[in-house]
Amino acid sequence: MRIDEIFNNALANHNANNYEEAIKLYKMVLSKDPKHLDANYLLGTLYSEIGKLGEGKQYLQKAEKIMPSSPYIKVNLGIIHKKQGKHETALNCFIRALQLQPNLPEALNNLAMLLNDQGESVMALNFIKQSLQIKETRETKNIFFKCLQHVSFTQYNNELRAIMFRALTEPWGRPSELENACIDIVKKDPEMTCIERAANAWPHRLSAQELFGTDGFATVADDQLLCALLDSAPICDIEMERFLTMARCALLEIASGITASEYMVDSALSFYAALARQCFINEYVFSGTDDEMQKARYLQGVLVAALETKTQIPILWVVAVAAYFPLGSLAPANRLLESQWPKEVTAILEQQLIEPSKEMQLQADIPRLTDIQDKVTLLVQNQYEENPYPRWVKLAPAEKPMNIDVYFRRKFPLTSFKHYGDCDSVDVLIAGCGTGQHSIESAQRFPGAKVLAIDLSINSLCYAKRKTLELGLTSIEYAQADLMELGSLERSFDIIESSGVLHHLANPWGGWQVLLTLLRPGGFMKIGLYSEVARRSIVQIRSVIAEQNYGTTADEIRRFRQDLMNLNNSSDFEPLLKSPDFFTTSNCRDLLFHAQEHLMTLTGIETFLRDNNLAFLGFDIGQNVLHDYLQRFPKDHAATNLGNWQIFENENPTTFTGMYQFWIQKTG
Repeated sequence: MRIDEIFNNALANHNANNYEEAIKLYKMVLSKDPKHLDANYLLGTLYSEIGKLGEGKQYLQKAEKIMPSSPYIKVNLGIIHKKQGKHETALNCFIRALQLQPNLPEALNNLAMLLNDQGESVMALNFIKQSLQIKETRETKNIFFKCLQHVSFTQYNNELRAIMFRALTEPWGRPSELENACIDIVKKDPEMTCIERAANAWPHRLSAQELFGTDGFATVADDQLLCALLDSAPICDIEMERFLTMARCALLEIASGITASEYMVDSALSFYAALARQCFINEYVFSGTDDEMQKARYLQGVLVAALETKTQIPILWVVAVAAYFPLGSLAPANRLLESQWPKEVTAILEQQLIEPSKEMQLQADIPRLTDIQDKVTLLVQNQYEENPYPRWVKLAPAEKPMNIDVYFRRKFPLTSFKHYGDCDSVDVLIAGCGTGQHSIESAQRFPGAKVLAIDLSINSLCYAKRKTLELGLTSIEYAQADLMELGSLERSFDIIESSGVLHHLANPWGGWQVLLTLLRPGGFMKIGLYSEVARRSIVQIRSVIAEQNYGTTADEIRRFRQDLMNLNNSSDFEPLLKSPDFFTTSNCRDLLFHAQEHLMTLTGIETFLRDNNLAFLGFDIGQNVLHDYLQRFPKDHAATNLGNWQIFENENPTTFTGMYQFWIQKTG
């Protein structure tokens, strides 16, 4: 076979992810022609892709000697240096590539990622914007999204706002992860003075005229980014919440003043409808004064009477009531579906009537695999039936699927682990899948994945199954089960994920042991556990909740939130008040009012891993945190020394505010 035929065959296997065959063929080319540029270059990039960094560097350096002026070789050498933690060397590679070819997207993308990981988010954003202007790719959009997560704007930027609107609505990632940047840019808009006005007046409620001013209402009504925010995820910002609370009150005043004969469509319908959908998303977490709630209940009664008598209903009656109460709670609510409405109202009816109805119909299709009898487990189940968790609306685009070994080589390039080998199918267990976000993303991660997703809460499972069906996924099996009883399944799995679940069991370590019995030898497990260090302020708040006898009803959670936000020393609880879990009823209950929780230390986790012959692969944590850790402990290249991590956490107590989340491998 001619050398060009061997090379083309190698390239075809490379593109088809047949890595072992591609490596064999590239080496066959090089045995015939050691200076074959493309074979050296592509073999080096392939080794880099699968995490074999030493071999990758070796072949890329050979390619560089053959063609020193290639910017692509510089970029791929930079990628390897970055994975090895040699950030300065990587930076020089990317800069040199741009000197050779100033508008090379691959160099701009990798430079932006490196700078973002080092905390230079503004500089990173400038490079990735340049790359977006040259060529929009999935990778470029993803990097832009990640850079925005860490940016704090000093001034308004209209050009950036337009890109952010696309990133949020298409979407380019999880909308909740872009929310802070979008809120920041909306608040920086010089025409959006109503937000600051509401925050300054709080707790005094401003009238619509006082809140919006002469032209302010038109500005809000036309703000596409704000409306998209309200539709995409819970708003997690106190100033914005206070503005929206007052805007809802203004909506109620306007709607209450409309008679049945005034079948009007307000110019700000898009904003009003988005506000109503936001209130449903956050489970009506906004506070209301006694007078306001009395007016809301009165309008609710008027709407019910109109539905029963089939009287013409003003559009804003429906929108205003939907902003205070779920429309599904109205006995004759389904009659709303018999009329024609503007698309903004139709979206409310879809969210509050049609989708919950679909979930109810799915209950019969979800089997129960185990009994649920333990007293603590029943308390936890009851909580999640009342408040399914977590609240989400849109997912990030699915990543390109990859086999198990490639996934972990890329995720932990400097960690040694036992290779699992190619699998035509991957059996995955999600123990505690909640509302399905986790199970859907896991099903999309590995080719041939077959997922069993279990949870205590049938309401959470129905939400998860509806979302899964909407995406056209058929590889996820949902079932109701008690994690502690899973030993009776007589099934085993290649991958098990249980994030935010074990610490709610009466015996977390015992629950972990149960999961290990289901994991195949060499299999991988992701665990998420509460940190004792990171949750010190939460423990303090939970003590206050107990002392003041706050209940767990929605009204009590709303009352507690307002009491906490209004404290003179509320800054003492800043991490809590910035937590996304503080801004919806179910998430706040999970965060502060949970029926059962245990707190863990890295020392305790390390002991458990050692006693059970488990290999620690690494934390699932932001690259900026990993960068800071490696600055502190430069000799721990793989970042797997839990003793060092305990020191780092003690020095940086908010590191694991969102839980210890890490991967392990069963070595037996």
